[in-house]
Amino acid sequence: MVMAPEDRYAAIHAAVHACFTVTEERFQDGRPVFAILPGSDDKAQFLRLRDQLAPLGVLPLLRRANRETVVMLAPKPPQTPTRWLLPVGLFLATLGTTFWAGYLNSIGGCVPGLLNPLAGGVEFSLSLLAILVCHEMGHKIVSIRRRIDASLPYFIPMVPLPGFAIGTMGAVILTRMPAPNRDALIELGASGPIAGFLVAVPILIYGVSHSLVISHAAILANGCRVMEIPTPRLLDLLVGWLLHPPATAEVLIHPVAFAGWVGLLVTALNLLPASMLDGGHVTRAVFGPRIHVILSFAAVVAGILFGYWVMSLLILVLIRRGHPGPLDDVSPVTPAHQLIAAALVVIFVLSAVPLASL
Repeated sequence: MVMAPEDRYAAIHAAVHACFTVTEERFQDGRPVFAILPGSDDKAQFLRLRDQLAPLGVLPLLRRANRETVVMLAPKPPQTPTRWLLPVGLFLATLGTTFWAGYLNSIGGCVPGLLNPLAGGVEFSLSLLAILVCHEMGHKIVSIRRRIDASLPYFIPMVPLPGFAIGTMGAVILTRMPAPNRDALIELGASGPIAGFLVAVPILIYGVSHSLVISHAAILANGCRVMEIPTPRLLDLLVGWLLHPPATAEVLIHPVAFAGWVGLLVTALNLLPASMLDGGHVTRAVFGPRIHVILSFAAVVAGILFGYWVMSLLILVLIRRGHPGPLDDVSPVTPAHQLIAAALVVIFVLSAVPLASL
């Protein structure tokens, strides 16, 4: 059923007046703007208004402008049907490339016969994808709960590179409308890294406990070629706790432990406080648009210092697009959501991998 323009405006007008105390109405760029009297329950009333305007094809925006709180309107993006073919195809391709990577990493080694390359490929692939799937499903569950139109995760397969094979560049979920408020934006950004991190911890514990401590003398005697990789703080703590390696030895990490290493790397990259990354969503919600832009450029510098060159270039591209912010960009963040944001700082410190030392 198509409504006449005057009937549609009358319905919008009635919905806004039902949810807020309107002090002034005007038109800006051809769209109605309602100045409102702020109240203690604006967050709940705004969600109510969003639900009432959704059938009319309109998204409300709550903003502060020129020392007044205003309700603005924007067209609601059309609901996009869920597409399964491409996401499932990319997932299966990533399953294959990560198995290939794990297989290549398991060939040879200092102790012949220690690990079957086929088993190594399977263990690496399933462990890494467990982390990535939980990361992306954390985002997806929040998007469903908060009624944010979002795609299924698109996994990104990558041909394993010689000498440093991981088989994937992670995954992305495309959101088609902004989060309803700052709390929801924090949940959207934090849910993936927290879910992935919680899965990575037991995977790392298993992988580290099955890793091999080998002396420097044995490495030299066997003529082994080993690649030293920089380790995040969490992995250092687990190696010290579970293996107690002496200073005269090295740790040959199990494929499952290497999957956990990659999972922590992906978590740290996503937590950079920049643009539309997970960390960018959280900093935008907590600190607002101005500090978000400053931290985005700071993340570019930090990425270069840590050796994340590709990510720094990606952030520079994303900065140009800006961040839309939540629909309700006025209501404050709750203390509980501030604690969630603080927890992400701890996760980043434990997960950060300084690739510059590779």
